[in-house]
Amino acid sequence: MTNILTIDLEDWHQLIRRRVSGNLSPASAAVARQVDALLELLERHRTQATFFTLGMLAEAYPNVVKRIAAQGHEIASHGYAHLPTHRLSRQEFTDDCKRAKALLEDLTGQPVRGYRAAEFSVRSRTLWVLEVLAELGFLYDSSIFPIRHRRYGIPGFAPRVVQYALRGGKQLFEIPLATVSLGPATIPVAGGGYFRLMPVWLIRQAMGKLHADQQPIVAYFHPYEFDSRPLDVFEDWQPSSWAHRLRGVRFNWHQNLGRGTMPGKLADLLLRHRFTSCLAFLQGAHQIERRALFSEAG
Repeated sequence: MTNILTIDLEDWHQLIRRRVSGNLSPASAAVARQVDALLELLERHRTQATFFTLGMLAEAYPNVVKRIAAQGHEIASHGYAHLPTHRLSRQEFTDDCKRAKALLEDLTGQPVRGYRAAEFSVRSRTLWVLEVLAELGFLYDSSIFPIRHRRYGIPGFAPRVVQYALRGGKQLFEIPLATVSLGPATIPVAGGGYFRLMPVWLIRQAMGKLHADQQPIVAYFHPYEFDSRPLDVFEDWQPSSWAHRLRGVRFNWHQNLGRGTMPGKLADLLLRHRFTSCLAFLQGAHQIERRALFSEAG
């Protein structure tokens, strides 16, 4: 079975510093070495992925984006400013999407067909986001986690790739992140912090269950998870208060926890399963269900 590999291309230092202090600092040069390590791993396993690329990062490091595209990976949009959809009006979201899409298309010379919201923030009350994406010419979205979580997720949402009919006659594919059902519980197994903390044997079992249910693995990673150096929010940055410093220490501890296991875990995944990009998957010979979005969402 063909599976889908996605990368959220963003700068950890920049985004965590904003969460710590409330202020946006310049993107860190660390992202270049992180991307190099990840590209080397993907090349070694002859695997293509979708890089959901943050617009403001592409603006700061255009050559990084061009290098990714030159190696045959799909460049998709992660928006421009990495703001959750529930914090934006419809017009603000539209403007953010347009800005990032135009920037990425100018850099790569290729149409941008896919989108992923910051922090998987398409929820029940922000499903209008999918209508905006279709209006802007996107083919697919990959923002929905079909789980219950305090920050994101739509519990009960279809856990498989579906082409949804939207209002106004538009259509959009949704590629949800991987989850498995264990009794009444739905467990996220797609990547990120979940992958960092799960042992390899449990990851293998979860992926086997997805395939037994005839569902592709939709996995996600970040370049910072492949950095050979420890993540440090204070690298070339000084917080303005002790409260900010304490928050930074907490993020350093949390984000480094289990991070050193990620290259080996991704390598194990790529050895055992065949992966491709979102766009290549949709263009392949797959039976994809079609349904009306709002009949499901309620």
